[in-house]
Amino acid sequence: MIMKLNNYQSKNELYIADRVFDTLSIDLCLTNTEFDDHLNYLLQEIRVDALKHEKEVLIKLQEQLKQLESLGVDKQYSADHASWSVFYAFKEIIDQINEKKPNGYKTVYRGQPGNWELRPTLFRSGEQGYSDEFRRNYEHIYKSIAQRFPESVSYYAIESDLDKRAENLAELQHYGLGTPLVDVSANPFISLLFMVDGYSGGGNEPQLDIFFVRENGGNSLYQEVTKQAQNKRISVQKGAFLNFDKLNLDGLSGEKKIPRVCLRLKFVDNTFDKDSVEDLPDMSNANEGNREEKKGNTLVLAVNDIKEKLNSYYYRSEDLYPDFYMYLSVLKNKYADVGEIKTSKWYQLSND
Repeated sequence: MIMKLNNYQSKNELYIADRVFDTLSIDLCLTNTEFDDHLNYLLQEIRVDALKHEKEVLIKLQEQLKQLESLGVDKQYSADHASWSVFYAFKEIIDQINEKKPNGYKTVYRGQPGNWELRPTLFRSGEQGYSDEFRRNYEHIYKSIAQRFPESVSYYAIESDLDKRAENLAELQHYGLGTPLVDVSANPFISLLFMVDGYSGGGNEPQLDIFFVRENGGNSLYQEVTKQAQNKRISVQKGAFLNFDKLNLDGLSGEKKIPRVCLRLKFVDNTFDKDSVEDLPDMSNANEGNREEKKGNTLVLAVNDIKEKLNSYYYRSEDLYPDFYMYLSVLKNKYADVGEIKTSKWYQLSND
């Protein structure tokens, strides 16, 4: 049953992510090192949380995935890496989750460049979000847009047809207006690309969320929409949504939590002793410098490494935006006259 709240502001005031999602966290713990006189990162360990979970799918996964902690990710070396590449750690974890997920489930993914609370754009505040007034008057605003541009979007009330409503809200989101929809993808590499492509540094710790979707359609938030000709991104990005129009009072109160696995990049202080330092490349200066600076550099290096690996598999941000106007924007940025651009390896940070 669809919840009866006055408006989106009422729902926003009740929304707390931890009440809606039962989340199993897996931390990819990164620390700083050096290679070839350049800063580098080391994947020191993988940690699976020891919290008590409510959803049966997570209880079983938690026990099965504990073996990740004994993979020895810090013991594998290559020419550039003092440990596993974090990209391949992501891939290994994703593969194991899909191998061990219960029958009747599929997985969908969402990458974000920071570890902030999951919420639709409509529920966000501040400069990158919307006012309480916008949320209170959203139905009127949506209806007025549909009346003014009937060739582009149609109005459907929540109680009339959720699928048609989501299809039209996806159009509004496509053009940048906040909606109750949260983008997800059936392709984990596309979600990883979104995780790193929008990364701005500053010590933010990126994360990849994995949601379990029932294949019989009995899902509380998952929403597929008809792919419209003018919204090509949904097909290219293997996209679907978490539709917060479906979030009812039971969901908001924690009565019906949604299972989620959250893979997080986490910076940790290195724990190398003298003997360990001698076995690692160029570690003489590893413990020098400000912690926040080391954290920021380490995370940027890991993100750059993931970008390079995705690029080698032909996952590039420009391919995710097939729209004419977006493609031209990508070309404009690509060929902007910004002077000579020096190419470097992922672990060679710019001094600019």
